[in-house]
Amino acid sequence: MPSMTRRHGGDEWFDDPTRRREPDPDRQFLRLVARNTNKWRWVQVATLILALYAAFTVSGLPSQPASTGPVVQLAPAGKAAAYSMVDTWLRDGQPLGAQAAIMSWDGSDEVTITSQDKPVSAVAHHFTVTDGDRWWTVTETVRADGTAIGYPNVTPVTVPATVSPNTQEAWDGVLKTATVTDALDALVTQWAQAVMGSDADRLKVVMSDPDPAARYQPMLLDGVVKSATVHKLMYADRGSVDRERNTSDRAYARVSVTLDRSGTAKDAGQCSYGFDLLIADPDGTPHITAWGAPGTAPTLEDWSNRWEGAELRVPDGKDQEPEPSAGAAASTTS
Repeated sequence: MPSMTRRHGGDEWFDDPTRRREPDPDRQFLRLVARNTNKWRWVQVATLILALYAAFTVSGLPSQPASTGPVVQLAPAGKAAAYSMVDTWLRDGQPLGAQAAIMSWDGSDEVTITSQDKPVSAVAHHFTVTDGDRWWTVTETVRADGTAIGYPNVTPVTVPATVSPNTQEAWDGVLKTATVTDALDALVTQWAQAVMGSDADRLKVVMSDPDPAARYQPMLLDGVVKSATVHKLMYADRGSVDRERNTSDRAYARVSVTLDRSGTAKDAGQCSYGFDLLIADPDGTPHITAWGAPGTAPTLEDWSNRWEGAELRVPDGKDQEPEPSAGAAASTTS
């Protein structure tokens, strides 16, 4: 049988000793795998070294010192003992009259005394005491173990004979005085009747809150709203401001509400309450969007009086709703 071997004869290309042979693909693959494996091992080794270095570095850092910020002491040493001693002192000997009673604890001061030639810490507690007409600051000093140091000290406090609040004080961040419209007068009256009463749904309607799930809590007070007076109304420098006219779509109002409690269970006569209101669109269709204490109007935000807790109700289940007396309406003072 003739041989199948191909002879090249005198072909110079095949006989060229400098011709490079094609590399074996299998060997190429093995070399590539080995090369990559070695690289990965070096990556692992480098990662381990860096991790060890980081661990030693962190362990060598100094520990952070404890915070040295101010600490609010809500129950200083001897507070309960001092309160009890002053209360007993007022009742037993009646040194400030039969009606004198503690109205508040007004803080304390740490003092150092000497006992048997050794310094001992003590706390001087300050209380406000009144008999309804006169006022005093009563101070009782006690040691940490509750032992009193002497008898209570009394200092009279000057209180104005009559209190006439200045309802014309303005706010920071206002533009100019606004005009109280009839629509705003009526709105303030409706709000006063709702907020002083016991009907949460009525107050929600008056507030016109865009959130249908929002709830508001009235104050559940007995009596009849005699008047709701707007003492001051000024455009606020917030919201949509018209710099040329110096106006805004937000305004602050200072309001007092007078409640007549004659004939109620407590029969306290007429009582006045003060509020700041945040008003939206004061020159058009006004809306009360928030209320707070007098002076707080700049801090009020729309709908910030939404009630999150459980609804409070009138004790004994009585429906006590302050209704306006005949002819009652909001009044305005400029």
